[in-house]
Amino acid sequence: MTLHLPVAPGPGPAGTDPSSAGAQAAGVQVLVCGSPDRGDDGVAVAAAAMIRDQLPDGVRMRTVGQLDIDDLLAVPAAVGVVIVDAASGLRPGQIVDLPLTSHAVGLPEVVALAELIQGRPVHGRIVAVGAVDFGLGSALSRPVAAAMPGLVLAILGAITEVRTTLPREQGL
Repeated sequence: MTLHLPVAPGPGPAGTDPSSAGAQAAGVQVLVCGSPDRGDDGVAVAAAAMIRDQLPDGVRMRTVGQLDIDDLLAVPAAVGVVIVDAASGLRPGQIVDLPLTSHAVGLPEVVALAELIQGRPVHGRIVAVGAVDFGLGSALSRPVAAAMPGLVLAILGAITEVRTTLPREQGL
């Protein structure tokens, strides 16, 4: 899935420190979107490879390619979600961290359907980076490659945010 963000949203949560231990160590699933053989669409897969060994306990990463409702339905009730993807409609290399239900990401209907089917809210965030090239090939564009360190920090920050804000009735 490639997101289309029509506006350039502001930065993610202020003061998010991915190295800090939260008051509650809740479970999180990181859903990695994209295809490594489609240029910038592989940025989430590349970032996932960089952080796989840094994930805190209770955090699982799953590459889903194109996000589907079934991917959200597969997230257990006591677990939050972080979706990572490339996006058009952003400045190339721009990183955004938004609530999963943000109307800017075009997912509200998918999230609402998952919530309706499961009978519970889906708690999480989406981290996206503005992409330039979705053509065949594995190379990332220059602005997307330059954004990789920031993307890694944004993903780790989103994981911390989701873990520490997971509603108590959903937390571990």
